[in-house]
Amino acid sequence: MRGFVAAVAVAAGWAMCGPALGAGSAAPTPDPVELNNQGVEMAAQARYAEAEEFYRQALDRMAASDADTGHVLNNLGALYLAKGDTAKAESCALRAGGMLGETDRNGNRILLAAIYVEERRFAEARTLAEPALPGASGQTAFALIANLAAAALGEEKLQDAEDFCRRALEIAATVLPPNHPGVASVWNNLGQAYRFQKRYLEAETSYRKAIEIWTAARGPEHPLVARGLLNLAAFEHERGRERAAEELYGRAAGILGLAIGTDALQTLIARNELGEVLRAESRYVASEQWSRATLPAIRKLLPENDPRVLRALANYARLLASTKRQSDANALWTHIRLVASTLR
Repeated sequence: MRGFVAAVAVAAGWAMCGPALGAGSAAPTPDPVELNNQGVEMAAQARYAEAEEFYRQALDRMAASDADTGHVLNNLGALYLAKGDTAKAESCALRAGGMLGETDRNGNRILLAAIYVEERRFAEARTLAEPALPGASGQTAFALIANLAAAALGEEKLQDAEDFCRRALEIAATVLPPNHPGVASVWNNLGQAYRFQKRYLEAETSYRKAIEIWTAARGPEHPLVARGLLNLAAFEHERGRERAAEELYGRAAGILGLAIGTDALQTLIARNELGEVLRAESRYVASEQWSRATLPAIRKLLPENDPRVLRALANYARLLASTKRQSDANALWTHIRLVASTLR
C-alpha cells in the first residue's frame, strides 16, 4: 500500500479553522458568526455531523454571496474533505472562491489544492499553489509548500517532496506551535518520501513523530491519527511485521468507522488492508470476510483504474493464490494489468 498523503488543508484544519467571520453588520439570533465558530470547534474534534449542522445554520442566516458566506463555505468544504467526500468539498470550495476577495483567496487555494491532491489531480494542485507562493509568508507559505510536497509525493517526485517538506518544517519552526496538526502532516509526508526511497529508519521515525503530534493536538481517537496509523501499518506490513501491522490497521479502522462511518472510503480501505495482513498471517477465512465486505464497496466509490481499486484487487488476487485458487488469481491479475495499462 502506497499510503495516505496528508494534504494540509484537511489534515491540519487550515480551512476548518479559517478566518472568523466579521461581525460588523446586524444578524439574527442565533448569530451566524457564533454558529460558524461552533462549527469550527466541532470539526476540530471530528464531530462532523454537528459541525455540518452549525455551518448550514450559519449559511441559512447569511447573505447569498458575500465574503463571510465564502468563509463558511470554505469551512464546510474542508469538513467534506476530512470525511473523504471530495465532490462536495470541491463544490463548496469553488462556490467560496467566487465570493472571496483576492486577499482572502489563498486559504481557498490551499483547500482546493488539498482536494485535488486527494483526487490525485496533482498537476491541478500545483497550478493552484505555485503562483501563490512567491508573495506568501508565514502560515500561508507553510501551507502552500506543504501541499506542494503532497503533490510531489503523489507524482512520485520523491526528492522534490522531501525538499518541500524540509522547507515547510523550517517555516513551521518560526510561525507555528510544535504540536500544530499541520506540522504532523508534513512529518507524515516526509515519512512517505523516506519509505519510498527505502530509508526505513528515517521513515519510521517520521511516521511516529506525525502520530505523536496529531495525538497531542487532536486526541488519540481523531481521524488524523488514523491516517498516521495507516501509513505506519503499511510500513510494518512491508517489513514483514504482521502482528504490529494488524494492530495498527485495526486501530485505524476503528477510529475511522466511528468518526466518518463504516461505509466511508477511508474506512473501507483500512479494513481491506487489514484483510491483506490477515492473509499474510495465513488467516484466510478472516481475510476473505474482510475482502468480500470491502472490495465491492470500494469499486462502487471509485473508478476501476483508480490505484486504490487496483490495490484492493491485488490484495484479493493474492488471497486467491494463497488459497489455491490459482486460475481465478491469474484471471484477476490479467484484469489488473489491463486496467493499469490505461494509466500510462
